[in-house]
Amino acid sequence: MYLTAHGYAPVVTVRDGKGAVVYRQAVPLLPLDSNVTSSGAIKVMDGYRDAKGAKEQLGFQAFFLPSYGGANTAVVSQFPALLNPILNLAAFHGDLGVDSGIPQSVYQLDKKSLKAFKDAKGQALRANLKPGETMKLPGGAGSITFEKGVKEWANFQVTRQPGSGWALGGALTAIFGLAASLFIQRRRVWVRATEGPDGVTVVEMAGLGRSESAKVPEELGDLAGLLYDGTPAPPGADDDPTDPAAPATPSESSDSRVAPPEGAEQQ
Repeated sequence: MYLTAHGYAPVVTVRDGKGAVVYRQAVPLLPLDSNVTSSGAIKVMDGYRDAKGAKEQLGFQAFFLPSYGGANTAVVSQFPALLNPILNLAAFHGDLGVDSGIPQSVYQLDKKSLKAFKDAKGQALRANLKPGETMKLPGGAGSITFEKGVKEWANFQVTRQPGSGWALGGALTAIFGLAASLFIQRRRVWVRATEGPDGVTVVEMAGLGRSESAKVPEELGDLAGLLYDGTPAPPGADDDPTDPAAPATPSESSDSRVAPPEGAEQQ
């Protein structure tokens, strides 16, 4: 889980000309800098009636400063914490354009069909409100109050990576394999078999140790013994003609028939 964004949501209450509450909720605002200077819009779309009882919509351009530096400073927050919160509001009335079917941002006002409220000097109505203060709209059009108790909002990103376990297992296997290779004595062995002039196969062997070891000659001798023991004997090598136990081979010229004794009746 990762925290991707954080900001404040001032709670405001809007009343119509008769004092009836038509809007009351926390308004999330978008942070503009690291000190959480935030901006957004408050849109009162339904339920509001002006001083004459006509249905109308209200819009407020809002800037929120968690730590306002004072009247002689720029309209930016001096610190992210709620040390001196100020809600700067500019009021408009008319048509917000939300019923046209065209999507719009909840953080911005479409001022094409809106008119700004004017103060006593004919200037656009704007005020800095502290928690608990109220800005009254001219002509008995109502009021907006910055309630005490600023709420906070946060965005979280929840991710899941099912292949992380396999990746970790592969990394550990590679590490253990590399560590094991440091304790394995590697060898290189060459074997060459050639046929001599007398028809006898001559086998030559050589070995090279990749690490310092005095056992290379001994290991090479053991390997040569294994090769010698596993070499098949040539045909006829086990037959000895001088062996008295060897069976006699009958001659092709000898007569295998036995002559009958003298005087015996010949069949």
